[in-house]
Amino acid sequence: MMKTLKVMAAAAVCLLIAGEAQAGFINIPKPAIELPLAGKISFGRAVVEPFGEFMLCKRSPSVCRARAPRGVVTTSGTVRLTPEMLQKINGVNLQVNAAIIPQAETQGDVWKVGGRYGDCEDYALAKRARLLQMGFPSSSVLMATAYQRSGAYHAILVVRTDRGDFVLDNLSKAIKPWDRTGYRFEMIQSPESPRIWRKV
Repeated sequence: MMKTLKVMAAAAVCLLIAGEAQAGFINIPKPAIELPLAGKISFGRAVVEPFGEFMLCKRSPSVCRARAPRGVVTTSGTVRLTPEMLQKINGVNLQVNAAIIPQAETQGDVWKVGGRYGDCEDYALAKRARLLQMGFPSSSVLMATAYQRSGAYHAILVVRTDRGDFVLDNLSKAIKPWDRTGYRFEMIQSPESPRIWRKV
């Protein structure tokens, strides 16, 4: 009898709390989104920039100039990673990956921002351009070159956040920590200036 009374009392308390919650009296916290963590890239000595990037900057100097943050919270040149910011970065990665049809280059290494057809650099540059338009500083969106496990050359975009450095890749729908891509990084733009490249 006593056990039955305890069960009924517990059920009544649960119903009371549920009723108060529906009435707006109790704030039940929503489950927090677990934000990812990544390592931070160590910037080495200065190296010669990729020829394709050199020619792009010669053709379109505005693409290669430094940009200050606009409406984006930053810390030491990196963006603050919040659930909303993660959603924006992920959206840009997916949208650009879907918008460009992959096409290998046949006449030299020509870098361009987006287009209907393109290769890895064109995807990465299009993502960089969109994030800059959204107010990201140039110090937080860096072009990088690397080698895939197969040995193939590859270019990606690295987004620097207060929770580490993440890669936006035309070969993946997922944004990955730079040190978990399986790539062997070669060089990356310096946060100091888009025209300075450093060894990784």
